Amino acid sequence: KVMMPKEKKLFQMAVSSRNNSGFTLVEILLYISFYGLVMALLIPCAEGIIKVDNRLEMEGFCQRLAAEVTALQQAALWGAGLQNKLTVDLDQQCYYVYREGKIVKKVRLHEIGQGSLYFYSPNTSIIRFSAEGAPQVYFSVLIKNRRQPQLVKKFEVQPVTGRVVVSEIKSAGIYVD
Repeated sequence: KVMMPKEKKLFQMAVSSRNNSGFTLVEILLYISFYGLVMALLIPCAEGIIKVDNRLEMEGFCQRLAAEVTALQQAALWGAGLQNKLTVDLDQQCYYVYREGKIVKKVRLHEIGQGSLYFYSPNTSIIRFSAEGAPQVYFSVLIKNRRQPQLVKKFEVQPVTGRVVVSEIKSAGIYVD
């Protein structure tokens, strides 16, 4: 069918006015539904990544603290026992490492990783080793995470042997190695 010039002009006006009017309702609904679907898939993945990050941050800190305790124990075996110690300060949320009676290291928990770790209720805040490498007292501290409150680790140094044990505390109070 051949269009008359007047009909052709009306058709062109209809097409050009549609192009200048923006998105149609169907296009907007498709965009919103697609965006919603993508977010529904990404949010659980992001939450899982954050939980893994929190757990790795805490485990890394526990390994670091265990290395400090082991180094103090080794120094005690080489004759620098009571002069070397590790002290936990709850008020400052940090720990100090003393060598030969002087502070050689101060580690603040808020400076580690995301800054979400903190010490909670230690039984003994100072650990020293005898010349045989045994701790003088039982040392225990809980380490918690502000972003994931159910994630709690118990860091302890066993009496007599000096073995470092890091246990995860479940919500029911059960310890798991």
